Amino acid sequence: MLAGIVSGLWSDDEVDAVDPIEWIDLGDGATRVRASVGTVLTMFQPIVAVTGLLQFAGHLPIVLRYRGRLPDPERYESAVDYRLPVEGRWTVVNGSPDRRYSHSWSILTQRYASDLVITDAEGRTHKGERTGPEAHYCFDEPIVAPADGIVVATRNDHRDYHRTDGWLDPLQRDLRGNYVTIEHAGGEYSVLAHLKRGSVTVTEGDRVERGAVIGRCGNSGNSTEPHLHFHVQDHPNFFLGMGLPVQFTDIVTETPGNEPVRHGRSYVHAGQLVSVGSSETDERSD
Repeated sequence: MLAGIVSGLWSDDEVDAVDPIEWIDLGDGATRVRASVGTVLTMFQPIVAVTGLLQFAGHLPIVLRYRGRLPDPERYESAVDYRLPVEGRWTVVNGSPDRRYSHSWSILTQRYASDLVITDAEGRTHKGERTGPEAHYCFDEPIVAPADGIVVATRNDHRDYHRTDGWLDPLQRDLRGNYVTIEHAGGEYSVLAHLKRGSVTVTEGDRVERGAVIGRCGNSGNSTEPHLHFHVQDHPNFFLGMGLPVQFTDIVTETPGNEPVRHGRSYVHAGQLVSVGSSETDERSD
């Protein structure tokens, strides 16, 4: 989740000389320090501590289920056509099938998770000062179902933390904050987290269609600023599902200074600007 990258915590010692997200303004030095301190402090928060233990306890059944051969981009290919769970152009601040740019590689459920925000031409995620969630471009933007499916779990009553300067909510009751989990074909489950309180429009048992609005982007749970956390797992239980590497269909990717590229199917990577293929943009096909 976004705190991991703000605090500068990478998953591998070998990183490229050029940081793919260095063009994104994620706060000054003080913001990064607060994020680092906040991450440590939340480890002593009972709910967060128990959640962390449950996440790592879930690793054993996951490893046993796969007999040590965990899904990776070379061995796993989803049969589901996933679209981006957002409208318009968003920025990937965390996430990649490459472990060097995964902010959660050691957490098997979230190994291939992505964090998405909206940035302006200067790489800022907010207008003016970091005065609260409302100042951020992505806050209250619609979040959509990435594929057809059935809702298996939701939460809609977690508060949005009023601070966006690096501190984590000390009263968070769920790392995901408000969230929606959707079952798709082939036993795959998408998790969309940190949604705005009161914005979730679906309940357990609802059937949703690809592209239908299921909530709005918020700042709930383990979040340093408004963003969408998205990942796909192989189990409905948040603590028992192995994270799966999935590609998005009909997607446009772009990096600063380069032309947009349209893909029929592609992974997303930290530092990319991404949008659905139908977006009105000057693009070339790969």
